[in-house]
Amino acid sequence: MEMECKELYNIPIFKKNMSTFKETSYDKDGEEPGYMTDSQIQVINFDKVKDGYIKNLALSNTPCSNDALYFGKDNKIFFVEFKNGVLDERPRRNFNICKKIYDSLLIFNDIVNKNISFCRENLYFILVYNENKNKREACKTEQEESSKAIISKKIHKKAKKKFIRFGLDRFEKLYFKEVFTYTESEFEDAFLSQISD
Repeated sequence: MEMECKELYNIPIFKKNMSTFKETSYDKDGEEPGYMTDSQIQVINFDKVKDGYIKNLALSNTPCSNDALYFGKDNKIFFVEFKNGVLDERPRRNFNICKKIYDSLLIFNDIVNKNISFCRENLYFILVYNENKNKREACKTEQEESSKAIISKKIHKKAKKKFIRFGLDRFEKLYFKEVFTYTESEFEDAFLSQISD
């Protein structure tokens, strides 16, 4: 399997769209454009992969895609999505993130000629979100949701269990081996520091 994952990394459309975590984390559409990480670790810009994939399909609607695809050690493949805006704890409110996951999985599987079983065994999903923007609440309901998330996160940490926010836990074991939701600093500490040489 290890050789197989290394071969996937060398697929031409992937090699053609190399980038860095920093570049793929850039938010040009938000209130405060900027990067969510300064990491120069090489990744595949999956937004550009998607653009290349659909180039000759003459679609009326463009599919969505995750920001980065990273081939790690031990045959681990990571989709990484950077979200600089405010997110909702209620799963139905995060339609865009879910659409990116579904569209990216379909495109990835078609390119690598694999199925969901392969993804369940080898793919991981990471959502990196802006901690400060997700502390700001506009109304009581959102404040309650945020408070629940903070309390749940602390309980999970004490129990040494992973806490998955924004309803994304439903993708774990079904489409991905594991799902992680990290603040920018958690992404640096829990992920980037582990993969840096």
